[in-house]
Amino acid sequence: MLTYQQEFKQVGLTQQKRETAPATRVLFVIDTLEVGGAEQSLLDLVSRFRQIDPLVCHLYAGETLKPQFINMGIPVWSLAIQKKYGFVTGIKKLKALIRQEQPHLVVACLTRSELISRMVCRSLHIPVIGTFVSDLYGRPYNQSLSRKAQWGVTFFKWLNRFTAGYCTGFIANSEAIKNANAIQLGVPPAKIQVINRGRDSQRFTYLPRTIVPGKAIRCLNVGRLVSVKGQRDLILAFQHFLRTHPDAQLDIAGEGPERSALQALIESKQLAGHVRLLGNRNDIPALLQEYDSFVFSSYSEGFSGAVVEAMLSGIPVLASDIPANREVIRHLETGYLFPSGDVTALCAAFAWYGDHRQQAIDMAAEAQAYAREHFELDKIAAHLETYLRTITGIAI
Repeated sequence: MLTYQQEFKQVGLTQQKRETAPATRVLFVIDTLEVGGAEQSLLDLVSRFRQIDPLVCHLYAGETLKPQFINMGIPVWSLAIQKKYGFVTGIKKLKALIRQEQPHLVVACLTRSELISRMVCRSLHIPVIGTFVSDLYGRPYNQSLSRKAQWGVTFFKWLNRFTAGYCTGFIANSEAIKNANAIQLGVPPAKIQVINRGRDSQRFTYLPRTIVPGKAIRCLNVGRLVSVKGQRDLILAFQHFLRTHPDAQLDIAGEGPERSALQALIESKQLAGHVRLLGNRNDIPALLQEYDSFVFSSYSEGFSGAVVEAMLSGIPVLASDIPANREVIRHLETGYLFPSGDVTALCAAFAWYGDHRQQAIDMAAEAQAYAREHFELDKIAAHLETYLRTITGIAI
């Protein structure tokens, strides 16, 4: 559909709006439109809606993905809040936008946007849906934070808990995240709908692996370089794996604050020829095709999207035995699960893979079929759309 621009003079915003729109209007409010899991997922999902007119508003600076929304004919408002939080300004501007656009429903993504949206929607008597995408208040997620940061998390936890009652419902990206947040925030589980983020299987070419005698084993990990991803454990366990597979290679794709510490570990263990930090990559679907196994050592996850991507690509998966991963992987059926935070268990996982490569390949074929059946993005988008239309009370 065509888009056009007009000045939103009341609060000095720019909007891009479709010329025609279905009856059901849902406003999605998010912190920024920078490249990230929540932001990319929002684009993937709302661009597939068929019966809902999605509107998108980001509160703070950062709009790398904004042109992609606009190209899909999705209106975007940029509130341009300058302060880190700016709650008073955010409430004022968002209230003006909602009064003008009159959506049937607001869906808020990420903590700052959720708190602002809840206050505005309560005052305007507009239903608001919250979202749970991580175990933000759980110990694995917070154990590596500074004392000051932990106090900040605790403060926002209680703000979140106090205002959670303003929400008509919640969307969690996994059963694990539903259960964790229900406990931490005192939300009745029946009020939380689980809708996985999903992946577009068309982006991932299914390539069954084969064993080539004499060929070095190549292992891949994808994730931000943060302590909760367990990459330090991964490197230490891989050092042990090299004793029996001296030509093996481990590559880690991702960037983050732990890069220097991980690089120092690689050098101190004299692994520079076997372990590489690849940095951020925008070619993950193609990159997955180059490896023999995918190893995911995270201590905490919301939805294990990286694991699903590996499954769709037909690469054998070794993953930490955490609740979110158990929703995706069945041990010794579609992958291998090992206790998280346990280097010895991770060593055993590598050893199992080295001794059972054909079994791992057969399991990967089962995993690919399972991922396509349960995590296909078109199905996830349809599920989300149906849920939102139900909340608005508009007939399906």
